[in-house]
Amino acid sequence: MMSTNLTLLERKISNNLNCLYFVNHPVYRIQKDHQLVLAPEYGLAGNVTEIICDAQQRYHISFMARKEIVLTEKKVAKVTNNQLGQNTTQFLATLGYQLPTVQPLDDLTRPTTSTLLPSLDDLTEFPTDYTIIDCEFGALFQRSDTAKGVNWHIIESPGLRASIFQLSAIGFSHHTQTAPFFNRYFDNPNFLPDKKLAGLTETGLTTTAYEAQGAPLTILKAFIRQVLQPQLPLVFWDQTQDMKHIRLLLTHYYHQLTATEQQIVSRPVKIFDAQAYTNILINRGNHKTGSHDLPLNGLAALFNISNPRQHNAIWDVQTTELVMIKLAELTHQAPVITSIPQALTLPNNVVSAEARTEHVRTPSPTSQRASYAQVHQLRERGKTYREIAAATGFSISGVNYILKKARSIVTRSESV
Repeated sequence: MMSTNLTLLERKISNNLNCLYFVNHPVYRIQKDHQLVLAPEYGLAGNVTEIICDAQQRYHISFMARKEIVLTEKKVAKVTNNQLGQNTTQFLATLGYQLPTVQPLDDLTRPTTSTLLPSLDDLTEFPTDYTIIDCEFGALFQRSDTAKGVNWHIIESPGLRASIFQLSAIGFSHHTQTAPFFNRYFDNPNFLPDKKLAGLTETGLTTTAYEAQGAPLTILKAFIRQVLQPQLPLVFWDQTQDMKHIRLLLTHYYHQLTATEQQIVSRPVKIFDAQAYTNILINRGNHKTGSHDLPLNGLAALFNISNPRQHNAIWDVQTTELVMIKLAELTHQAPVITSIPQALTLPNNVVSAEARTEHVRTPSPTSQRASYAQVHQLRERGKTYREIAAATGFSISGVNYILKKARSIVTRSESV
Protein backbone atom coordinates (compact mmCIF):
# COMPACT_ATOMS: atom_id res chain seq x y z
CA MET A 1 0.00 0.00 0.00
CA MET A 2 1.41 3.39 -1.01
CA SER A 3 1.34 6.49 1.17
CA THR A 4 -1.67 8.78 0.86
CA ASN A 5 -1.81 12.56 1.09
CA LEU A 6 -4.62 13.95 3.21
CA THR A 7 -6.14 17.37 3.78
CA LEU A 8 -7.46 17.17 7.32
CA LEU A 9 -6.96 15.07 10.46
CA GLU A 10 -8.72 15.20 13.83
CA ARG A 11 -6.62 13.87 16.68
CA LYS A 12 -8.06 12.26 19.79
CA ILE A 13 -6.67 13.74 22.99
CA SER A 14 -7.74 12.15 26.26
CA ASN A 15 -9.01 14.46 28.99
CA ASN A 16 -8.80 17.45 26.67
CA LEU A 17 -10.21 18.96 23.50
CA ASN A 18 -9.32 17.24 20.25
CA CYS A 19 -6.88 18.88 17.84
CA LEU A 20 -7.57 19.60 14.18
CA TYR A 21 -4.69 19.54 11.69
CA PHE A 22 -5.65 21.19 8.40
CA VAL A 23 -3.13 21.60 5.56
CA ASN A 24 -2.08 25.23 4.96
CA HIS A 25 -3.64 26.31 8.25
CA PRO A 26 -2.51 26.57 11.87
CA VAL A 27 -3.48 23.89 14.39
CA TYR A 28 -6.89 24.30 16.03
CA ARG A 29 -8.57 23.02 19.18
CA ILE A 30 -12.13 21.78 18.64
CA GLN A 31 -14.49 23.25 21.22
CA LYS A 32 -17.51 21.29 22.41
CA ASP A 33 -19.73 23.38 20.13
CA HIS A 34 -17.39 22.50 17.20
CA GLN A 35 -16.03 26.04 17.11
CA LEU A 36 -12.34 26.06 16.17
CA VAL A 37 -9.85 28.04 18.27
CA LEU A 38 -6.11 28.29 17.77
CA ALA A 39 -4.15 25.73 19.79
CA PRO A 40 -1.75 27.80 21.94
CA GLU A 41 0.77 24.96 22.34
CA TYR A 42 1.33 25.08 18.57
CA GLY A 43 1.75 28.84 18.51
CA LEU A 44 5.28 28.66 17.08
CA ALA A 45 4.73 25.68 14.80
CA GLY A 46 3.38 27.63 11.84
CA ASN A 47 0.98 26.10 9.33
CA VAL A 48 0.48 22.40 8.75
CA THR A 49 2.30 21.71 5.48
CA GLU A 50 1.47 18.06 4.85
CA ILE A 51 -0.49 15.10 6.23
CA ILE A 52 0.51 11.64 4.98
CA CYS A 53 -0.74 8.16 5.85
CA ASP A 54 2.02 5.60 5.27
CA ALA A 55 1.83 1.89 4.47
CA GLN A 56 1.75 1.01 8.19
CA GLN A 57 -1.30 3.22 8.75
CA ARG A 58 0.74 5.82 10.61
CA TYR A 59 -0.09 9.48 10.10
CA HIS A 60 2.78 11.93 9.56
CA ILE A 61 1.92 15.59 10.17
CA SER A 62 4.49 18.17 9.02
CA PHE A 63 4.72 21.84 10.02
CA MET A 64 6.50 24.94 8.83
CA ALA A 65 8.55 25.49 11.98
CA ARG A 66 8.74 22.30 14.02
CA LYS A 67 9.36 18.56 13.76
CA GLU A 68 6.70 16.31 12.34
CA ILE A 69 4.28 14.37 14.52
CA VAL A 70 3.60 10.68 13.89
CA LEU A 71 0.27 9.28 15.11
CA THR A 72 -1.00 5.73 15.15
CA GLU A 73 -4.46 4.92 13.84
CA LYS A 74 -6.01 4.58 17.30
CA LYS A 75 -5.16 8.22 18.08
CA VAL A 76 -7.00 9.53 15.02
CA ALA A 77 -10.71 10.39 15.14
CA LYS A 78 -11.18 11.54 11.55
CA VAL A 79 -9.21 11.96 8.31
CA THR A 80 -10.40 13.21 4.94
CA ASN A 81 -9.53 14.92 1.68
CA ASN A 82 -11.11 17.95 0.07
CA GLN A 83 -12.00 15.98 -3.03
CA LEU A 84 -14.70 18.42 -4.16
CA GLY A 85 -12.33 21.38 -4.10
CA GLN A 86 -14.54 23.39 -1.75
CA ASN A 87 -13.30 26.60 -0.18
CA THR A 88 -12.11 26.43 3.41
CA THR A 89 -15.34 27.57 5.06
CA GLN A 90 -17.54 25.23 3.02
CA PHE A 91 -15.22 22.28 3.48
CA LEU A 92 -15.06 22.68 7.26
CA ALA A 93 -18.79 23.37 7.53
CA THR A 94 -19.51 20.13 5.67
CA LEU A 95 -17.56 18.31 8.39
CA GLY A 96 -19.34 20.22 11.17
CA TYR A 97 -16.50 22.61 12.10
CA GLN A 98 -16.75 26.38 12.44
CA LEU A 99 -13.77 28.66 11.85
CA PRO A 100 -13.01 31.49 14.29
CA THR A 101 -14.79 34.73 13.50
CA VAL A 102 -11.44 36.53 13.33
CA GLN A 103 -9.00 34.68 11.14
CA PRO A 104 -5.33 34.65 12.16
CA LEU A 105 -2.64 36.21 10.04
CA ASP A 106 -2.03 34.22 6.89
CA ASP A 107 0.91 32.00 7.78
CA LEU A 108 1.56 31.21 4.13
CA THR A 109 3.49 34.47 3.84
CA ARG A 110 5.44 33.85 7.04
CA PRO A 111 9.09 32.95 6.45
CA THR A 112 10.54 29.64 7.59
CA THR A 113 13.10 29.53 10.38
CA SER A 114 15.85 28.63 7.91
CA THR A 115 15.43 31.97 6.11
CA LEU A 116 15.87 34.06 9.27
CA LEU A 117 19.37 34.83 10.55
CA PRO A 118 20.87 32.38 8.05
CA SER A 119 24.41 31.28 8.83
CA LEU A 120 26.18 29.99 5.74
CA ASP A 121 29.51 29.04 7.31
CA ASP A 122 30.29 29.20 11.02
CA LEU A 123 33.53 30.91 12.01
CA THR A 124 36.47 28.67 12.91
CA GLU A 125 38.73 31.45 14.24
CA PHE A 126 38.21 33.81 17.16
CA PRO A 127 36.55 37.06 16.06
CA THR A 128 38.04 40.28 17.42
CA ASP A 129 34.75 42.17 17.78
CA TYR A 130 31.73 40.10 18.74
CA THR A 131 28.61 39.72 20.86
CA ILE A 132 28.21 36.72 23.16
CA ILE A 133 24.63 35.47 23.49
CA ASP A 134 23.08 32.97 25.88
CA CYS A 135 19.54 31.80 26.61
CA GLU A 136 17.85 30.12 29.53
CA PHE A 137 14.63 28.21 28.92
CA GLY A 138 11.40 27.44 30.69
CA ALA A 139 9.18 24.40 30.21
CA LEU A 140 5.76 25.13 28.72
CA PHE A 141 2.62 24.15 30.60
CA GLN A 142 -1.08 24.36 29.83
CA ARG A 143 -3.30 25.77 32.54
CA SER A 144 -6.75 24.41 33.22
CA ASP A 145 -9.12 25.84 35.82
CA THR A 146 -11.34 23.42 37.69
CA ALA A 147 -13.73 23.67 40.60
CA LYS A 148 -11.00 22.27 42.84
CA GLY A 149 -8.32 24.69 41.71
CA VAL A 150 -5.79 25.32 38.95
CA ASN A 151 -4.00 22.45 37.23
CA TRP A 152 -0.86 22.72 35.11
CA HIS A 153 -0.09 20.06 32.50
CA ILE A 154 3.19 20.01 30.62
CA ILE A 155 2.76 20.55 26.90
CA GLU A 156 3.82 17.33 25.20
CA SER A 157 4.13 18.69 21.68
CA PRO A 158 7.55 17.63 20.32
CA GLY A 159 9.86 20.56 19.72
CA LEU A 160 7.71 22.99 21.70
CA ARG A 161 8.15 21.81 25.25
CA ALA A 162 10.17 24.89 26.17
CA SER A 163 10.71 28.49 25.16
CA ILE A 164 13.18 31.24 25.98
CA PHE A 165 12.88 32.58 29.52
CA GLN A 166 16.03 34.74 29.68
CA LEU A 167 17.85 36.24 26.68
CA SER A 168 21.22 37.88 27.37
CA ALA A 169 24.04 39.38 25.34
CA ILE A 170 27.25 41.34 25.98
CA GLY A 171 29.53 42.90 23.36
CA PHE A 172 33.34 42.60 23.41
CA SER A 173 36.24 43.98 21.41
CA HIS A 174 39.62 42.29 21.86
CA HIS A 175 38.25 40.82 25.11
CA THR A 176 37.26 44.27 26.42
CA GLN A 177 33.56 44.81 27.13
CA THR A 178 31.65 47.11 24.78
CA ALA A 179 27.99 47.59 23.85
CA PRO A 180 25.50 46.01 23.98
CA PHE A 181 24.58 44.88 27.47
CA PHE A 182 21.27 43.08 27.00
CA ASN A 183 19.42 41.07 29.65
CA ARG A 184 15.67 40.48 29.34
CA TYR A 185 13.13 38.03 30.76
CA PHE A 186 10.13 36.73 28.80
CA ASP A 187 6.74 36.79 30.50
CA ASN A 188 5.17 33.71 28.91
CA PRO A 189 1.71 32.70 30.18
CA ASN A 190 2.66 29.06 29.58
CA PHE A 191 5.49 29.22 32.12
CA LEU A 192 4.80 28.03 35.65
CA PRO A 193 4.28 30.82 38.20
CA ASP A 194 7.69 30.15 39.77
CA LYS A 195 9.33 31.32 36.53
CA LYS A 196 7.58 34.64 36.80
CA LEU A 197 8.59 34.92 40.44
CA ALA A 198 12.20 34.20 39.47
CA GLY A 199 12.07 36.92 36.84
CA LEU A 200 10.53 39.39 39.26
CA THR A 201 13.26 38.60 41.80
CA GLU A 202 16.06 39.03 39.26
CA THR A 203 14.78 42.30 37.82
CA GLY A 204 13.38 43.86 40.98
CA LEU A 205 10.49 45.23 38.90
CA THR A 206 6.85 45.52 39.85
CA THR A 207 4.51 42.98 38.28
CA THR A 208 3.14 45.58 35.87
CA ALA A 209 6.60 46.73 34.78
CA TYR A 210 7.82 43.14 34.47
CA GLU A 211 4.92 42.13 32.25
CA ALA A 212 5.52 45.19 30.06
CA GLN A 213 9.24 44.49 29.59
CA GLY A 214 8.55 40.76 29.18
CA ALA A 215 6.25 41.03 26.17
CA PRO A 216 7.91 38.86 23.48
CA LEU A 217 7.48 41.39 20.68
CA THR A 218 8.95 44.16 22.85
CA ILE A 219 11.99 42.03 23.68
CA LEU A 220 12.53 40.95 20.07
CA LYS A 221 12.41 44.52 18.79
CA ALA A 222 14.99 45.58 21.40
CA PHE A 223 17.13 42.54 20.57
CA ILE A 224 17.07 43.37 16.87
CA ARG A 225 17.99 47.00 17.51
CA GLN A 226 20.72 46.45 20.10
CA VAL A 227 22.21 43.05 19.22
CA LEU A 228 21.49 42.22 15.58
CA GLN A 229 21.59 45.61 13.87
CA PRO A 230 25.36 46.20 14.45
CA GLN A 231 26.02 42.98 12.46
CA LEU A 232 28.81 41.78 14.74
CA PRO A 233 29.65 38.06 14.82
CA LEU A 234 27.46 36.22 17.31
CA VAL A 235 29.24 33.95 19.80
CA PHE A 236 27.52 31.08 21.62
CA TRP A 237 28.52 28.25 23.89
CA ASP A 238 26.59 25.70 21.81
CA GLN A 239 24.33 27.61 19.46
CA THR A 240 21.96 24.70 18.76
CA GLN A 241 19.03 25.41 21.07
CA ASP A 242 19.62 29.15 21.39
CA MET A 243 19.50 29.88 17.67
CA LYS A 244 16.63 27.46 17.13
CA HIS A 245 14.38 29.25 19.60
CA ILE A 246 15.49 32.75 18.61
CA ARG A 247 14.55 31.93 15.01
CA LEU A 248 11.24 30.40 16.10
CA LEU A 249 10.27 33.58 17.95
CA LEU A 250 11.33 35.79 15.05
CA THR A 251 9.30 33.61 12.69
CA HIS A 252 6.22 33.81 14.87
CA TYR A 253 6.34 37.61 15.23
CA TYR A 254 7.78 38.36 11.79
CA HIS A 255 4.65 40.10 10.46
CA GLN A 256 4.57 42.40 13.49
CA LEU A 257 8.07 43.69 12.78
CA THR A 258 8.73 46.82 10.74
CA ALA A 259 10.11 46.52 7.22
CA THR A 260 13.55 47.56 8.50
CA GLU A 261 13.44 44.96 11.29
CA GLN A 262 12.37 42.27 8.83
CA GLN A 263 15.32 43.18 6.64
CA ILE A 264 17.73 42.94 9.58
CA VAL A 265 16.57 39.48 10.67
CA SER A 266 16.75 38.23 7.09
CA ARG A 267 20.44 39.13 6.70
CA PRO A 268 23.07 36.39 7.05
CA VAL A 269 24.90 36.29 10.37
CA LYS A 270 28.36 35.10 11.33
CA ILE A 271 28.37 32.65 14.23
CA PHE A 272 31.27 31.43 16.35
CA ASP A 273 30.40 28.39 18.45
CA ALA A 274 32.90 28.31 21.31
CA GLN A 275 31.92 24.79 22.36
CA ALA A 276 32.53 23.52 18.83
CA TYR A 277 35.90 25.29 18.85
CA THR A 278 37.02 23.17 21.80
CA ASN A 279 36.75 20.16 19.48
CA ILE A 280 39.30 21.79 17.17
CA LEU A 281 41.73 22.17 20.06
CA ILE A 282 41.13 18.64 21.34
CA ASN A 283 41.53 17.09 17.91
CA ARG A 284 44.52 19.23 16.95
CA GLY A 285 47.11 17.09 18.70
CA ASN A 286 45.67 13.64 18.12
CA HIS A 287 44.75 14.22 14.46
CA LYS A 288 41.25 12.86 14.98
CA THR A 289 37.78 14.20 14.35
CA GLY A 290 35.28 14.07 17.17
CA SER A 291 32.66 16.02 19.07
CA HIS A 292 32.99 16.19 22.84
CA ASP A 293 30.23 18.66 23.87
CA LEU A 294 32.13 20.04 26.85
CA PRO A 295 29.89 21.88 29.35
CA LEU A 296 30.68 25.55 29.83
CA ASN A 297 30.93 25.65 33.60
CA GLY A 298 32.72 22.29 33.76
CA LEU A 299 35.45 23.49 31.42
CA ALA A 300 35.57 26.81 33.26
CA ALA A 301 36.32 24.94 36.49
CA LEU A 302 39.31 23.22 34.82
CA PHE A 303 40.62 26.70 34.00
CA ASN A 304 40.11 27.66 37.68
CA ILE A 305 37.16 29.89 36.75
CA SER A 306 34.22 29.76 39.15
CA ASN A 307 30.78 30.97 38.07
CA PRO A 308 28.68 31.67 41.20
CA ARG A 309 25.44 31.98 39.17
CA GLN A 310 25.51 29.02 36.81
CA HIS A 311 22.61 28.72 34.34
CA ASN A 312 21.84 32.40 34.63
CA ALA A 313 22.20 33.63 31.05
CA ILE A 314 23.99 36.92 31.70
CA TRP A 315 26.46 35.21 34.07
CA ASP A 316 27.04 32.42 31.56
CA VAL A 317 27.79 35.06 28.91
CA GLN A 318 30.47 36.52 31.16
CA THR A 319 31.84 33.03 31.90
CA THR A 320 31.96 32.26 28.18
CA GLU A 321 34.17 35.31 27.67
CA LEU A 322 36.58 34.20 30.42
CA VAL A 323 36.80 30.70 28.95
CA MET A 324 37.38 32.16 25.47
CA ILE A 325 40.39 34.06 26.81
CA LYS A 326 41.85 30.78 28.09
CA LEU A 327 41.09 29.02 24.82
CA ALA A 328 42.79 31.83 22.91
CA GLU A 329 45.92 31.28 24.98
CA LEU A 330 45.88 27.57 24.16
CA THR A 331 45.51 28.36 20.47
CA HIS A 332 49.00 29.88 20.40
CA GLN A 333 50.63 27.01 22.28
CA ALA A 334 52.12 24.05 20.43
CA PRO A 335 50.81 20.68 21.61
CA VAL A 336 53.11 18.74 23.95
CA ILE A 337 53.63 15.33 22.37
CA THR A 338 53.91 12.42 24.79
CA SER A 339 57.29 10.68 24.46
CA ILE A 340 57.67 6.91 24.14
CA PRO A 341 57.47 5.31 27.60
CA GLN A 342 60.58 3.22 28.48
CA ALA A 343 62.25 1.71 31.52
CA LEU A 344 65.00 3.65 33.29
CA THR A 345 68.52 2.11 32.89
CA LEU A 346 71.50 3.02 35.14
CA PRO A 347 75.24 2.73 34.30
CA ASN A 348 77.17 0.06 36.24
CA ASN A 349 79.22 2.62 38.15
CA VAL A 350 76.11 4.39 39.46
CA VAL A 351 75.04 3.23 42.90
CA SER A 352 71.38 3.52 43.72
CA ALA A 353 70.22 6.07 46.27
CA GLU A 354 69.00 3.24 48.49
CA ALA A 355 72.43 1.61 48.50
CA ARG A 356 74.15 4.92 49.27
CA THR A 357 71.75 5.57 52.12
CA GLU A 358 72.32 2.13 53.54
CA HIS A 359 76.07 2.68 53.33
CA VAL A 360 75.84 5.92 55.26
CA ARG A 361 73.49 4.57 57.88
CA THR A 362 75.45 1.37 58.58
CA PRO A 363 78.91 2.23 59.93
CA SER A 364 81.62 -0.43 60.10
CA PRO A 365 82.05 -2.31 63.41
CA THR A 366 85.42 -0.60 63.97
CA SER A 367 84.06 2.93 63.58
CA GLN A 368 81.05 1.99 65.68
CA ARG A 369 83.28 0.80 68.53
CA ALA A 370 85.33 3.99 68.31
CA SER A 371 82.19 6.13 68.52
CA TYR A 372 80.85 4.17 71.47
CA ALA A 373 84.18 4.51 73.27
CA GLN A 374 84.13 8.26 72.69
CA VAL A 375 80.70 8.48 74.30
CA HIS A 376 81.96 6.63 77.39
CA GLN A 377 85.07 8.75 77.59
CA LEU A 378 83.10 11.97 77.45
CA ARG A 379 80.74 10.69 80.11
CA GLU A 380 83.64 9.78 82.37
CA ARG A 381 84.85 13.36 82.01
CA GLY A 382 81.56 14.56 83.43
CA LYS A 383 79.87 15.66 80.23
CA THR A 384 76.07 15.73 80.15
CA TYR A 385 74.00 13.67 77.71
CA ARG A 386 73.23 16.83 75.73
CA GLU A 387 76.92 17.81 75.50
CA ILE A 388 77.88 14.28 74.44
CA ALA A 389 75.17 14.28 71.77
CA ALA A 390 76.42 17.61 70.42
CA ALA A 391 80.01 16.37 70.30
CA THR A 392 79.41 12.94 68.74
CA GLY A 393 76.38 13.50 66.54
CA PHE A 394 74.28 10.89 68.36
CA SER A 395 70.84 11.76 69.60
CA ILE A 396 70.29 12.06 73.33
CA SER A 397 68.38 8.78 73.32
CA GLY A 398 71.25 7.24 71.35
CA VAL A 399 73.73 8.41 73.99
CA ASN A 400 71.52 6.89 76.68
CA TYR A 401 71.43 3.58 74.80
CA ILE A 402 75.21 3.44 74.40
CA LEU A 403 75.90 4.27 78.03
CA LYS A 404 73.41 1.83 79.50
CA LYS A 405 72.73 -1.02 77.08
CA ALA A 406 75.79 -1.08 74.90
CA ARG A 407 78.30 -0.91 77.77
CA SER A 408 78.97 -4.64 77.71
CA ILE A 409 79.53 -4.61 73.95
CA VAL A 410 82.06 -1.83 74.21
CA THR A 411 83.85 -3.44 77.14
CA ARG A 412 84.24 -6.76 75.35
CA SER A 413 85.44 -5.05 72.19
CA GLU A 414 88.03 -3.04 74.06
CA SER A 415 89.34 -6.08 75.95
CA VAL A 416 90.10 -8.04 72.81
